Amino acid sequence: MTVELSEAAISQMLNGFSIPARPALLLEIDKELKRPEPSLKALGDLIARDVGVSAAVLKTLNSPLFGLRQKVGNVGQAAMLLGASNLKNIVTGVMLRQTAQGNASLERFWDSAEKVASINAYLCSVLPRTPRDEAYTFGLFRDCGIPIMMRRFPDYKETLVKAAAYDGPMTDVEEQQHGTSHATVGYLVARSWGLSETIGQSILWHHRPSVLENEGDAPPLARTLVAMNILAEHLHDTVFRLRDDPRWRRIGERILDYLGLHQDDYLEIRDEVQARA
Repeated sequence: MTVELSEAAISQMLNGFSIPARPALLLEIDKELKRPEPSLKALGDLIARDVGVSAAVLKTLNSPLFGLRQKVGNVGQAAMLLGASNLKNIVTGVMLRQTAQGNASLERFWDSAEKVASINAYLCSVLPRTPRDEAYTFGLFRDCGIPIMMRRFPDYKETLVKAAAYDGPMTDVEEQQHGTSHATVGYLVARSWGLSETIGQSILWHHRPSVLENEGDAPPLARTLVAMNILAEHLHDTVFRLRDDPRWRRIGERILDYLGLHQDDYLEIRDEVQARA
């Protein structure tokens, strides 16, 4: 069942984990959004003050995989096009990525996360009722608990090896070895960074496709994001990394059916992702 946690509860559960602090820019954005009449211009001006974040936001929005119908020239235009809360989600995802810069050992991890997030965003053009900003932000945050678990537990790399050989959700192995999982940690991080409960629940369940059948476990949009992300991860592995995906052979048909897609749709999507790569 979905459970909402207070900030105090989140802080207590994250005790002992080294997580990136919520950036000051996000706190300023939230302050603006809580005004009786938030100003899109003020929001754009806040973001534009950080040149690095502004450039990264525009690069994300204008990438072929993100799939906007028009190019965005500046952050003010992005605010008008996306709306305040949607732009905040994109900025939050960008800033999470930036916190990892400087750690060369995790560059490939974050590059993969960014590609999966972008594929999620593209899939929203095929599934138009799914918000592109939430799909993208979820894609970036979904595995953010992995580097945090790596810092917290010296033997976590061994856990990843065991999980890779396990015929089931990797979170089962993590919970057995460490009493928690990167999905749980990622959920708590997303909440502490001010993301929506929908994104949090999507992170919490993203390794458990059984949530698609158990409607009471997560909100409908969270379940759609989980299914979409499984497809995005599959496309990333097969198109970008050219590797086999045994999980897709087991559940691929089920995922396509849940999303209302047929095999012909899947082939068109795969070709389009390849063309935009």
